[in-house]
Amino acid sequence: MDICRTSVVGDDGRRLDMVDTESTVGTDVYQRWPVVLRLLAENVLRTAPPETRSRAVADLRGWLDRRTSDAEIPFLPGRLMMHDTTSTPALVDIAAMRDVVAAGGGDPTSLSPVLPVEISVDHSLAVESFARSDAALLNLGHDMRRNAERYRFLAWAAENMETVHVNRPGTGIMHTINLEQLATVVSVEHRDGFDWAVPDMMLGTDSHTPMINGLGVLAWGIGGLEAQSVMFGMPTTLRIPDVVGVRLTGALRPGVLGTDLALTITHRLREIGVTGEFVEFFGPGVSSLRVGTRSVVANMAPEYGATTGYFPVDDEVLRYLSETGRSDAHCRLVEAAVTRGGLWFDPDAVPEYTRSITVDLSEIETSVAGPRRPQDLLPLSKAGRAIIATGTPPGDSGTEMPAFPVAIASITSCTNTSDPRLLIAAGLLARKARAAGVTVPSWVKT
Repeated sequence: MDICRTSVVGDDGRRLDMVDTESTVGTDVYQRWPVVLRLLAENVLRTAPPETRSRAVADLRGWLDRRTSDAEIPFLPGRLMMHDTTSTPALVDIAAMRDVVAAGGGDPTSLSPVLPVEISVDHSLAVESFARSDAALLNLGHDMRRNAERYRFLAWAAENMETVHVNRPGTGIMHTINLEQLATVVSVEHRDGFDWAVPDMMLGTDSHTPMINGLGVLAWGIGGLEAQSVMFGMPTTLRIPDVVGVRLTGALRPGVLGTDLALTITHRLREIGVTGEFVEFFGPGVSSLRVGTRSVVANMAPEYGATTGYFPVDDEVLRYLSETGRSDAHCRLVEAAVTRGGLWFDPDAVPEYTRSITVDLSEIETSVAGPRRPQDLLPLSKAGRAIIATGTPPGDSGTEMPAFPVAIASITSCTNTSDPRLLIAAGLLARKARAAGVTVPSWVKT
């Protein structure tokens, strides 16, 4: 299959080639696909060998016949993100293989990941000290002492494998780092003697990797062994996914936050069942959501059972990139490349989906999850009665804890840290609680 090309101007004024997926597969097919299938098709055309490419594109075309498919296609991301639990054994395996190569007289440096690998180690950071101004420093000290040998090894890997970069302890949750610093939305690759502008697509070894879908970056989570294969340039294989469309209308009311939306979406999608499927958001309501709010919803993909929760690129993505320090030149490249690639979000477009539901944002109210299962959605006004109905939970009989104690008061989840509005809301709530005379008992971890 011959690949059509187009081009855009890069950050530095260079001409960058692009795969013209729409011209290659035909406009009649391309415009009917969900955006996630357009991205998968671009990836196949750009990275797969010719014989695989032709078959995969034919299978992707065939998806439109029934809006589902049993065919498999290869996917090769542009980068990989790993946390400490999966990166350490993977790099130990590479180090061991290097020893074997060296013992046989070969060049051990020939064994290095061919894709950029970002490693975050803050998953192991434990909150032992709290409710004191130096708690963060003390906890970091405990972490460095406890994991010193592991951190020395990771430092060696980063120094000896140029594609490996380690985000030092204390730099933050991996998904927030990805959103605020690492994601490019459009990347530049040198391949086959040409400079290419390509959609930023990645894989990660954590279930909440899809959070970056809120920025228009297609990504999902995989296991550590699968990641090791991807490290060395071997594509992962996936069945062409069923794609569930979530049409958003209206806008959130004042005081309704990203978590309220995420809980509603989770509740609605768990009702219909989307396990292993791709979810894509479309409709005019998408334009009313900031990237922080979209990321909260995308980050809950494991909770509603989907592989992705994808939001296409639009003006809000450009605003976020600018607000988080990406250059004006890069923002112009993103806009030009996404538009040229037929990937720019159209609030009036209605692609063909396997199934679809509609959510009116204006009807969502402040809510909570539980009291026992995260998929059980309750309006805040009914939370008290629901807790009482569960009966008194067990507790330490020798304490003054109430029947329904708050054991922890802390934001530790990447679902919340991705949206500054949620952090500010928590701070305002805490300030009002203090003003009302509420104090924190010694047995509450803060």
